[in-house]
Amino acid sequence: MTSSLEEPSIPARVQRPLAAIWISLGLHVAVIALVQVAPPGAVVSNAPVIEARLVSTPHKVSITPSTVASAETQPVLVPSDQAEALPIETPQAVPQATVPTEAPPAKAVAVEPDAEPAAPALAITSAVDLTFYSARDVDVHPQALADIAPSYPQEADSLKLSGKVIVQLKLEADGSVMDVEVVKATPPDVFEKMTVEAFREARFSPALKDGHPVRSLMLIEMTFNWAGRTR
Repeated sequence: MTSSLEEPSIPARVQRPLAAIWISLGLHVAVIALVQVAPPGAVVSNAPVIEARLVSTPHKVSITPSTVASAETQPVLVPSDQAEALPIETPQAVPQATVPTEAPPAKAVAVEPDAEPAAPALAITSAVDLTFYSARDVDVHPQALADIAPSYPQEADSLKLSGKVIVQLKLEADGSVMDVEVVKATPPDVFEKMTVEAFREARFSPALKDGHPVRSLMLIEMTFNWAGRTR
């Protein structure tokens, strides 16, 4: 008697759940492949890193409606504990702009100009001789250009007094009288006033020295004679 080996056949009610399990496994394998192939640069630096991890199913699969339902659920995404935290760039403190301090105003300092050297004193030279020469020092004596006749004092006339007055004249180089000084009067305080007034109005020719007119000094004696005067 020959016995033939027959493959066990899976009931139809079990085939459908098994097919769902295989499809789920294929999807998981595809997800794992995508996660492994994805380059590191694709991770966005600002987003947290998430690692997809497949949850293994139990070895013994009991074909129950609850098992089929759990098999059809989507894979659970669990954050990886080993994900490295991306360094967060801390903003650097902006250095405060230093306000330039104003320099103190320069003090103005007054500079005195160098004193100019004093000009050397110039010797005063003049062509005019300022010396008053006496009668013995001049070549030509001055002469009165008109008669000099002082008035007779009324008091002296009534008292019939006579007298003399000596005066010194200072004559300019042009012959004019610069000053009249009474040297001696007899009697005193009688004839001086009339004598001085008369000589102040007089004019003389200039004295000459070396052919040039010069200043000169003259001593003149004026005599008052009551007996000989004209009445």
